[in-house]
Amino acid sequence: MLLRCAGGSRALVEGQAMPSTNTTNVAMEVLKRLENLYRPSLEDYIALNLLNSGVSDFEFLIGVVLSQNTSDRNALKSFNVLKNALRGVLDPNSILGTPLERLESLIKSAGLAKRRAKTLIALAEWFRENSELIQRLRELEPEEVRGLLMKVYGIGPKTIDVYILMRLNKPAFPIDTHIRRVLSRLWRSPTNSYKDMSNTIISMLNNNVDLLKKLHILLIEHGRRVCKARRPLCNQCVLSDLCHYYSTRELPQ
Repeated sequence: MLLRCAGGSRALVEGQAMPSTNTTNVAMEVLKRLENLYRPSLEDYIALNLLNSGVSDFEFLIGVVLSQNTSDRNALKSFNVLKNALRGVLDPNSILGTPLERLESLIKSAGLAKRRAKTLIALAEWFRENSELIQRLRELEPEEVRGLLMKVYGIGPKTIDVYILMRLNKPAFPIDTHIRRVLSRLWRSPTNSYKDMSNTIISMLNNNVDLLKKLHILLIEHGRRVCKARRPLCNQCVLSDLCHYYSTRELPQ
């Protein structure tokens, strides 16, 4: 079934999986509606906060690692505690010079401290061993950057894509739990892989980095506020006429 949405764009809804790049581009319509609705706060998005603070590439990646599987507010708290404890110097040498137990204690507010501490150490070792290569990261294609950083313990596709998009200003689209939930409901795509979802959105927005950044943040915001995991607020959703989940949900008796 085809539904016409505001602005004259159309979206395949009923029975459709993740749109291919040949279907009508609803990404811009989704972006427009969410942009009119939300004004994300720096305190709620560690990537935006760190970029606004003028941190180094290493510090930025530390922050993104701390945000894995926790709230951005908790991650930012851990980041600040860690940096303050290291007297404002957050670099590979200061991380590697900190005993493991102390490192775990400093980042405990982010949760999963033992695993994260090992990742921070692995990241610090990688940066120290590849100092010349790091200077050239901005010259590399996104796939090359992914290939390099995927070798670091505890660093996965989402962390790398946040770095590529937000820090390197190259086309990427990080998929977190909120974004996966929103997109899966919009286009009934629970089995789509991370790569499928990410590449589809990148293509739909024609590799436009600014639009990819905006949509990434806005979909997270929408997932937090409206398209919640257990009880989505469908009747308050500005995307309901585009949404497969909404069109097929069971109404209360």
